[in-house]
Amino acid sequence: MNFKINNVILWPKNKEREPRILKFELDKINVITGDSQKGKSSIIPIIDYCLGSSKCTIPVGIIREKTEWFGIIIEVNSKSILIARKEPGVHAKSSEVYIKENCSVSDLPNPDSNVTTNVDYLKNKLNELAELPYLTLTDEKDEDASGKRASFRDFSAFQFQPQHIVANPYTLFYKADTYENRERLKNIFPLVLGAIDKEVLILRQKLKVLENEYSKKIREFEEIQRTTQHWIHRVKSYFSQAKEFGLLPDSSRSVSDNTPVQQYIKHLELIPSQLNSKVMIIDEQGTSGAVRELNLLLNEEIEISREIGSLRQRLYKLSRLHDSEKLYYESLEKQQERLEPVGWFLKLVEPNETCIFCGSESDKAYKELEDLQKYHTRIDEQGNKIEHSYNMLDKEIVKIKVRLNELERSLNHIRYQKNILEVESNELRELRQTEQEIFRFVGRLEKSLEDYKLIHEDDNLQVELASLEREIFTLKEKINPDRIKLKLKAALENISTRINRYANQLGVENADHPISLDIINLTLKKKTDKREDYLWEIGSGANWMGYHIATLLALHEHFSDLDWNPVPQFLVIDQPSQVYFPEKVLESPDSDDAQKSEPQYKQEDVLRVQKIFNALSMHLSLKINQNLSPTQIIVIEHADEITWQGTEDYINVVARWRDGNEALIPDNW
Repeated sequence: MNFKINNVILWPKNKEREPRILKFELDKINVITGDSQKGKSSIIPIIDYCLGSSKCTIPVGIIREKTEWFGIIIEVNSKSILIARKEPGVHAKSSEVYIKENCSVSDLPNPDSNVTTNVDYLKNKLNELAELPYLTLTDEKDEDASGKRASFRDFSAFQFQPQHIVANPYTLFYKADTYENRERLKNIFPLVLGAIDKEVLILRQKLKVLENEYSKKIREFEEIQRTTQHWIHRVKSYFSQAKEFGLLPDSSRSVSDNTPVQQYIKHLELIPSQLNSKVMIIDEQGTSGAVRELNLLLNEEIEISREIGSLRQRLYKLSRLHDSEKLYYESLEKQQERLEPVGWFLKLVEPNETCIFCGSESDKAYKELEDLQKYHTRIDEQGNKIEHSYNMLDKEIVKIKVRLNELERSLNHIRYQKNILEVESNELRELRQTEQEIFRFVGRLEKSLEDYKLIHEDDNLQVELASLEREIFTLKEKINPDRIKLKLKAALENISTRINRYANQLGVENADHPISLDIINLTLKKKTDKREDYLWEIGSGANWMGYHIATLLALHEHFSDLDWNPVPQFLVIDQPSQVYFPEKVLESPDSDDAQKSEPQYKQEDVLRVQKIFNALSMHLSLKINQNLSPTQIIVIEHADEITWQGTEDYINVVARWRDGNEALIPDNW
């Protein structure tokens, strides 16, 4: 994102004084140099505070005592915007924010005399400028989903390298020294590296909506399926009752136990239209047929009950065995833990050890340890066997439970059919033969047939499900996780190659050894022939500083190559020369008084610091030669212009605070 810093502005509490204004070039290395305690290192916390930080980390003292408002003018896609925040006084932060678009230092307003907004509005405004979609980067069902949306504030990790981080072996990124910030940074890396983009986030959101809708529809469809199974058992009972009432005198010859349900329905649908007030002729075989069906249902009920009983007994035994195996496995694990040091002891003991007390040689200790090691191996093998059988028992128990559920559902359906067909008394049997009961039966049948048609003959739901399945499949193809992983891997390989290039320019030791950015541990990992070393294992402050700068330059180079990236295009580095020059630079013992006004540096260290500026200028020239907007670089330095000799074309000296009265806070404040 073409987001750079035009100015840093401080408004004094003394209204009679003029604001302090620092001017930065957008396509150069902007240098602020000076002695210690001049306010140089306050530049990063001032910019960060104006960009919505949750706490004011601007050092207390004269800067906060004399300043009423801190502000910056940013340049975003050729549009200037003033952002100012009030000095918080005794509080950790101030919620008062002033924002004005199309603002320049020539018509600088006084924030105190204008309506202010708040920090939440500022953060939302910055998110809009970065064109960040209000979408989570993870599953919305995640408990911490709200904290996993990309925010402009997350990108400060790539903007600032303060003095305590630029050569820190344990922390590579700004504010990545807390657990919450580390997790957020790890979460946004696929986005900032281009493995996922706005389109993917939008498609993910759409996929979640479709999957939720599909889940609702599939539950509705499954409910219909369950109703269908229930209705299939009822339709045969309706058919038997219809024959018993004489409503289907010829139907018994056209159906059998294997007749499809639709054939039953076809016969039943004719009954309401053919029914009239004439006397019904009862099928002579109707009642006896119902009795035969009852006997068949009873036999089926007995068989299912027996199988259920057998499976319950088997489930009980397997469950007992499962619990027993579990206890045995836990016992073996405890024994393994106790014997774990044996292997270590065995490496330290020779087959024939000399006793330190009597001087005699003996292999007893070695043999004892060997026996324990063999026992440990046998326990390990036994544990593996137990674990295998443990898994098999789990599978068998699940299978039995599934089968039991199926049998219990079938038993319930059979008993339901029996209840419908059973005639509890001769009185009920006679009642069923009455014309009134027949009409009641036909009414129930007609209603049941209407419900069936409403549910099953309307295939709109199945059409909707098929359409949703196609849409979900298409979206999953577009946001294929494997494709995202490949893009992320390619981006990291590209960045690692660039880190090596910058590290070589910066004079890092063994810069030709492959280095890779580890976005899980948020550090660098260096490969040699024998091992992999993390940044903190490499050693030397100069190496740590070199890799910090190389990493940030490589990342910004990668960002500028992407079609869309929300990371602001500026980088602030505070005192990278600290590993070569102490705060009080060395003076030559032979220099006269006139020379002592200018600091004297060791030539070897000067050359090393010049390599820093060479690497920064190489980054700028690379993008300028490609006709691309380069990353704006701001360097805060204790060392003076001797350290950037040879790169003057890329340097803009913003301020030189070396005289007694020169500092961030003017003397007249």
